[in-house]
Amino acid sequence: MAEQRHPRRWLAWITIGLIIGAVEAIFAMAFAALVFGGRIEDFIAEGISLYLGAAALTLGIFAWLAGSRGVVGGLQPATAVVLATVSATVAVTAFGSIERAFVTVVAASLVVTVLCGVAFVVLGTSRRANLIRFIPYPVVGGFLAGVGWLLVKGAVYVSADALPSLTPVGDLFQASALQLWGPAFALGVVLLVATRLVKRPIVIPVVLGIGLVLFAIGMLVTGSSIASARSGHWLLLGPFDSFQSWQAWTLRSITGADWSAVAGQWVGILAAVLVATIVILFNISGTEIVLRRDLDTNRELRDAGVLNVISGALGGIPGYHALSLTALAEGMSADARVAGLIAAAVPLAGVIFGASVIELFPRMIVGGVLVYLGLAFMVEWVWDQRKVLPPLEYGVVLVILAAIIARGFLPGVVVGLVLAVVLFAVNYGRTELVREVAFGETYHSNVDRPPAERAALRTMGERVQILRVNGFVFFGSANGLLERIRKRVEAAPLRFLVIDLRRVTGVDSSAVVAFVKVMHLAEASGFELVFTGASEAVRRQLARGGVAASEVVRFEPDLERGLQRCEEGLLRDEALVAPGATDGQDGRDGRWRTAGMPAGLERYTERESLSDGAVLIRQGESPDDVYVLESGRLRVEMQTPDGARMRVRSISPGVVVGEVAMYSGDPRTADVVAEGPSVVLRLDRSSIARIEAEDPALASAMHRWLAGVLSERLSDTLREFDALLD
Repeated sequence: MAEQRHPRRWLAWITIGLIIGAVEAIFAMAFAALVFGGRIEDFIAEGISLYLGAAALTLGIFAWLAGSRGVVGGLQPATAVVLATVSATVAVTAFGSIERAFVTVVAASLVVTVLCGVAFVVLGTSRRANLIRFIPYPVVGGFLAGVGWLLVKGAVYVSADALPSLTPVGDLFQASALQLWGPAFALGVVLLVATRLVKRPIVIPVVLGIGLVLFAIGMLVTGSSIASARSGHWLLLGPFDSFQSWQAWTLRSITGADWSAVAGQWVGILAAVLVATIVILFNISGTEIVLRRDLDTNRELRDAGVLNVISGALGGIPGYHALSLTALAEGMSADARVAGLIAAAVPLAGVIFGASVIELFPRMIVGGVLVYLGLAFMVEWVWDQRKVLPPLEYGVVLVILAAIIARGFLPGVVVGLVLAVVLFAVNYGRTELVREVAFGETYHSNVDRPPAERAALRTMGERVQILRVNGFVFFGSANGLLERIRKRVEAAPLRFLVIDLRRVTGVDSSAVVAFVKVMHLAEASGFELVFTGASEAVRRQLARGGVAASEVVRFEPDLERGLQRCEEGLLRDEALVAPGATDGQDGRDGRWRTAGMPAGLERYTERESLSDGAVLIRQGESPDDVYVLESGRLRVEMQTPDGARMRVRSISPGVVVGEVAMYSGDPRTADVVAEGPSVVLRLDRSSIARIEAEDPALASAMHRWLAGVLSERLSDTLREFDALLD
């Protein structure tokens, strides 16, 4: 049975390969008819030969490089139609004979295809495939809808030999013209409907085969001869005295082309490369869906780049992943490498046998393929996306399409790029990049303060505004930030404005100007502007714009240090800190510092003086003591697994230290170190036992006091946790 199945499997693969090759050959002829029409139509046979060769190369090279992954390559309509726009202008502006105009168009095709290959290789090698995804989705949709329109226009030209842009609309609907492009349009519509209703990849070759059969039957029924069909513009090409398909046209183009005409179309050439890069990434994503497996996008780009460099050097047109052909091979369970190599023989045969075969091909089939491809693009982006995209983004698609219809593809590209910037500014401006958080309760420094100070700071929350900014601050969001600050200043007096820039990736000149205005507002309104967490790059840009450290503007390394500065300033304003005090020093006496401690507890404590840097508590020690800081400042720090020291918080006078570990019995979790000369009151475990034995009332008050400290710290922790979750 296995031996019987093997020949059948190969027969199926050969059949699928021949079908893929026939479809790709028709695509090649259709695209060549687009690119090599107009002034250089006398050389259309040579152009078809070049593109048939490109089809053979695309199928063969892709089969060899990517066939093992199930990928089938093909020539691409999106790039072909942009190249046709470039070529039409190049052919008209090229100086010299018709033959020189033809080789100039070949040169333009060479440049576009090779540049596409280089772009793919560079993106794939540098692993920068995601760069192109910065173009907004609706802008891409507008481009592709415009490509669809140009393909439909090209179909009318190929079918009726009349340019829609130069022919009055009424003339196109005259019987003589309508009978030529009408059947092609009908075939394209049938193809579109069939592919949307019958979700099978075989439908395209089946419909095209039926179209060829119907055309042959029509000729038999009407008694038409080949000569009459050719004279009636029913066939793609006329008779040829000679068909020099094997001439090295690319070599001749290097020396014989009008390169100034090619250079004059640099905008269109870059547009073709841009469209090709966008579409290949869409196709790679679609191929993953068809094959139901992940692909390495960078590898796919490199393979496509190699193909296009080779194909372009031989005068080909850009080619890469073909979704319909890949789906056909996958749907028929064919080996994509074998099917692709067999398929490459079909367009290659067209090159070898030349015009004797090509001149018998109906215009209706070529035009129908172009109509199908064009309508597929337009229906997908104009009809299918109407309920998917938001109204604004859907409007962008329609505006770009209207610009391409009214002014052409290149003006449409310009409109699209402008709308991309506008769309980015609008959408990014809507994003909530600034978050205001309340000072005092949840957001405060990690300095542990005595209850009186904490209570005082809670009442002064309205004097501090904290703004946490994210992302890139630019003209679309800077003005909103400025207006928010102005409204806050008008609503109530400020003492500090804290702007946290830790998550800011960059600022543009408009944002710098906005911050300068905030600085002037601070000078006029009498508040201090504190920037926290700004990177060096952001600080340099702010400094260039005039925002530098001064009496009004301060820069702190992080939000915690900025909040600590605000707290010290507010407490100093309330005379809770002496006017000349600095961190670790204050103007309060010992009685105030130990406020909250139950009366009579001091006689059980031991006063201990610490020099700067002295270690009061060591991480991992047994918890036998509780301390109250009477003066100075303590620093809590931990040692990370890699041996680094990390500052956790600071402790100001009047704060209890070590009560958690003493109650839990667990080893100390951090070091406590003196920051400058300090004095602590030490209460050891034996003293606590003596209090409990000698003075139960004092013991009860002591435990209530320590329980209150624990409760307050737990509440702070929960508020901070909730803020992080928000």
